[in-house]
Parts: sequence; C-alpha cells; structure tokens
Amino acid sequence: MNGGWRRRVPASAALCSLTMLMASTVAQADDGFKPNYADRLTTPVEGSHIAPRLWPSRPRFPLRVVVLNSFYFNNPYFSAIKEGCNAWVGAMKGAKDVGLGLTCEDSDDVCTADVVFLLGTREQCGGFSGFTKEYGPCALIRLSVFDSNHRLVSPKALKRVAMHEFGHALGIWGHSPNPKDIMSLDEDAFDISLADINTLRLAYAGKCRTTDQP
Repeated sequence: MNGGWRRRVPASAALCSLTMLMASTVAQADDGFKPNYADRLTTPVEGSHIAPRLWPSRPRFPLRVVVLNSFYFNNPYFSAIKEGCNAWVGAMKGAKDVGLGLTCEDSDDVCTADVVFLLGTREQCGGFSGFTKEYGPCALIRLSVFDSNHRLVSPKALKRVAMHEFGHALGIWGHSPNPKDIMSLDEDAFDISLADINTLRLAYAGKCRTTDQP
C-alpha cells in the first residue's frame, strides 16, 4: 500500500533485511508450495526491529478473534472484519498443514483471545490504515476507520485492511513484492492469492521458517 499501512524503509535497509531473511531460512519451499514469496518478503512490519520473517505465530486453532466494542464499533464494520478473517479460513480450506479455524465475536473479554481488533482513528493507528503487534500470546490489530483524507472508510475498504493485518497475525511478518497479493503494501488486491496461501503454509508446515522468533 502506498503511504498507508506501513512505514517505508530505505532501499539499503530493505535489502539488508531481505538478506538476513534469506540467510536465516532453515528450509526452502518445495514444488508443492509454489508460487510463494517466502524468499522475497520485504519491509518489516511497523514497530518490528528484526528482518521480515515467516513464523507459525498462532500455536493453536481454532482462534478466538475478538473485535472490541469501542467508540467506533458498528455492525457493518464488525461484519467486514469477520469476513476478512474468514476469507483466510476459506482460502486455507484443505490445507491440513495449517488447519485454520476461528470464532469471531464482539466483546470486551480479551482474556482468552488469540487476536484482538481495535477500531480507532488514523492517529491512534500511528498514521496508518492498520498495524499489528504481538503482545505475549495475543496479537493486537489496530484498524483506522478514517482514510488519509479524514473520511470514514467503507466496510469494503476496512475488510481489505483486516485481511492484510490478519495475515501478519497468522505469521507473514513482512510484505509481498507483488501487488496482486493481499500481503502487498499496495491496495490493488482484494482477494487472498495462491502465493499468499502457499507462503503461510510454508510457515506452519515447517518448510520455511526463520531462526528469529517473535
């Protein structure tokens, strides 16, 4: 995405990060996981101080996903987030190496949540459309309900950001260089691609991990 989800890093830093990723990969993809972009992940997730990485971030399924009932919560936005998460479930259907499943609810109870979504302003999201951070066993995903022009985003636009951020929470801690992938920084894709699917499968199948743990 251009100027939205993540802060760009200098080309030299991106190249360094990519080199670190490739050097720390303990296994490469086989023919059963192509196409993928595991060896071409770029740009660290906002707030991350390590190279882009693949890691099976969620140790158990099904996930309990909570959308906090905050000031900006509404039913269309909740449905958009739920649809965005379930898009990954549908895309990974049949991928036994992941076994992705989830429940999604609006609640204030986050004690047993695996992933928590919080709606807010763009300023509260660090100037981005969304960002994801790990807090112990839980991933916190902040989504902005405003675009860069301070207008409320549509549920469709929010769903796309939710899909992208949920991909980070699942284990793709970086970005695809292909604008056709949902994990790209660009805004052109609205569907999870085969490359997105295979890249995530690599993490959970143990085919391609980095030695850097979250």
